[in-house]
Amino acid sequence: MTERGDGGFDLGDGQRPDPDIPSQAELDAEDMAELAKRSSADRDQTGLYPVRRGDPGPAPIPLVKHAVGCFWAAAVAGAICMVYGFLNLGTIKDLLYTRLLDGVRDDPGNAAPEDQISGISSTFPPVMLVLIAVFLAVEYLLLVNTAKHNSRGVRNVYLSVVVVHMMCIPIGIDLLFAYDGLSVVIVVLGWAQLVLLALSALCTLRKEVNDWLPAPNKVRPGTGFGRR
Repeated sequence: MTERGDGGFDLGDGQRPDPDIPSQAELDAEDMAELAKRSSADRDQTGLYPVRRGDPGPAPIPLVKHAVGCFWAAAVAGAICMVYGFLNLGTIKDLLYTRLLDGVRDDPGNAAPEDQISGISSTFPPVMLVLIAVFLAVEYLLLVNTAKHNSRGVRNVYLSVVVVHMMCIPIGIDLLFAYDGLSVVIVVLGWAQLVLLALSALCTLRKEVNDWLPAPNKVRPGTGFGRR
């Protein structure tokens, strides 16, 4: 048996090896292709899930002081509104009932059914007041854990919750406190809470904060839910 120049072997007496058995050169080529494929997959995996930094350093001032300070100011404003609302809960229910009843008379097509007005005016105010505390508690935990765990994902959830909270504030102000018989100071505090929450959220988007947080995962074509 002698080796040919193409990496195969002659068995002697003019016999050729089985054509189904790959030559050494073909095996080497397959190995190289497999290694190249694995290297490409490893690079893609590294790009999608970058290695987390060991020590990001102390949290930046805009996150731990400015954002937190604005949040606490918003929390104080929200707490005052909540306490005032519970102290005047009976009055707020009566005022809301009257408003809803007027809506039935003035625009029955777009108003709540008259037989449901009593239940709505009794249930809606306390639920909205409790939601103030719920929103603030969730936002505080998210904001603190953003700095504690150096998490971009937690920061993004904080921003989402703040946006939802800010959308609810004008509705709450209008339905709970925008009456002649109630203090206008509470309305001002409600709008102040909205502005302060917006400032807190903007502080978490400062360049110093984005540079300190880990890089976001990259989304490559073909890596979505539709990939087969």
